[in-house]
Amino acid sequence: MLYLAGYLRNQGFNIDLIDCLAAKTKIRRFGTGNFRREEVRKPDILGHIPRKFARYGISETDFIRKLDQVNEPDAILVTSVMTYWYPGPQHAVKLLRKRFPHVPVILGGIYATLLPEHARRVVKPDYIVTGPGELQVLSLFNKILGTDIPSGPEKSLDDYPYPAFDLIRGHLDYLVVMTARGCPFNCSFCAQKLISMPFRQRDPDAVVEEIAEHYHKFKLRDFAFYDDALFINRDKHIKVILKKLIQRNLPLRLHSPNGLFANNIDAELADLMFRANFKTIRISFETSNEHRRRDMSNKISNQGMIEAVRELRKAGFENQDLEAYVIMGLPDQEIDEVLASAVFVNNLGLMVRLASFSPIPGTVDFDRAVRNGQIQKDIDPLLTNKTIFPLQKGENAYETFRKIRVFAQMLNNAAQKNFKPFSEEPFLGGLQRIIGGPV
Repeated sequence: MLYLAGYLRNQGFNIDLIDCLAAKTKIRRFGTGNFRREEVRKPDILGHIPRKFARYGISETDFIRKLDQVNEPDAILVTSVMTYWYPGPQHAVKLLRKRFPHVPVILGGIYATLLPEHARRVVKPDYIVTGPGELQVLSLFNKILGTDIPSGPEKSLDDYPYPAFDLIRGHLDYLVVMTARGCPFNCSFCAQKLISMPFRQRDPDAVVEEIAEHYHKFKLRDFAFYDDALFINRDKHIKVILKKLIQRNLPLRLHSPNGLFANNIDAELADLMFRANFKTIRISFETSNEHRRRDMSNKISNQGMIEAVRELRKAGFENQDLEAYVIMGLPDQEIDEVLASAVFVNNLGLMVRLASFSPIPGTVDFDRAVRNGQIQKDIDPLLTNKTIFPLQKGENAYETFRKIRVFAQMLNNAAQKNFKPFSEEPFLGGLQRIIGGPV
């Protein structure tokens, strides 16, 4: 949304932004924090789910008040994120219609891209934009408003202006930077290829200039890379970016909440990451089972993970600095595989960060879950929420998932004390049999 705001403003449009995630209850380390939470009525389809239903961010009252402060616009853009969060944009559009009944509403974002027909039927915007939106929105504006503004010869991502961070008022605690869009891999559980392809990387000099400019403008140290494939083409991309940031000698703290590919981490990259002051390092490990990995993506290996961790430690990172995503709940995935993967991570001294599977329309694993009879092809997206999907398998499955989370927390508590409870026999041999290779 901020990229679109910057682009449209650059084309001469006046932009107002209502940030529905503006309300935070507590700011933690590095500018992260909890969003305001308000329990709301549970949708009927979730009546059997023993969980509360909540809205996060600003209250409906604050949203309406902010709408009343805005002059009637020519068009309204609404974004969407996860498919199972569609009640958010649905309710927002309902309130927008009430306040501005004659203004066209344009819906974009992840949900709109993956489930456009569902969005047309349920959210009922006037227009839907799927995929990257800059050029599409400008063309749509020309159609709606009767203007004739040329899009310009955008040949690369660096032809677009920076995100309009200045529109976020009063709670800008960290900044986001994207050095690329898309991902060259095709993981069985991920819909990135459907959302923002083709994969394109920016010029390293342009990335460094953006970070430096935003550091001086907003006086913030924390920058989070939101790339899905930050380390691809490492020697000509991320290594160049980090070298130039180190030369600038800015007191930055860098973060990678999206998973990094361990197989791309060599000694030089690990050293550059440490010298550039990476503070959040999450590795996209997913599973230690080699058969599963070949089936889902094949972008990492157990040996590659071992070598990456070794280089990161040699560079100066401590155990508590390193986390690894482990996925659970995939169709056909045995519990033993998840436990073995978590133990593999613990044996490397890393923190386990569990990622619960959510079936995403258009992905291989969504279709696999349909074939297995776990979900219907036309399932309501609300039922694919990662906190609800395990209950589709019954109460026992949900309780098992809860116990896995407790087990992972126990491993993390051990890792903080440099304790690896399953690193020796008789546990080691059993784990080797489960994962089909060395631990």
